[in-house]
Amino acid sequence: MEKNRKYCPSNGTEGSWFEDKFCMNCIHTNPDPCKKPQCEIWCRALCWNVTDEHFPKEWIYDENDKPTCTAWIKWDWGNDGDPNDGDNPKAPKPDDPNQLCMPFIIEEIERNTVRREEKFLLNI
Repeated sequence: MEKNRKYCPSNGTEGSWFEDKFCMNCIHTNPDPCKKPQCEIWCRALCWNVTDEHFPKEWIYDENDKPTCTAWIKWDWGNDGDPNDGDNPKAPKPDDPNQLCMPFIIEEIERNTVRREEKFLLNI
């Protein structure tokens, strides 16, 4: 089985099932279409063919050969409120801007570490 094989609903019924399962309870999509946020992944899926480069890379088959969205973060809009409301105690904590983000370039880190060690050893 091909890893990260793209998923595209084969018909409207399957698309509605996928939207209900993932999009309508995701932190990236407000179920009210007049309010933000609205996920661009769903829009790209509607506008592009699965073979186009702009088709969402987030829609794939998982290791069990089931369709999934890798950007999906469960959020109950009815009970959890607006995740972008700073006063919402259930809102996710923002990423620390000082945190090292993945993926990072291992070779670059190793290079910089070796340079620091060389400078230390050479007393530069």
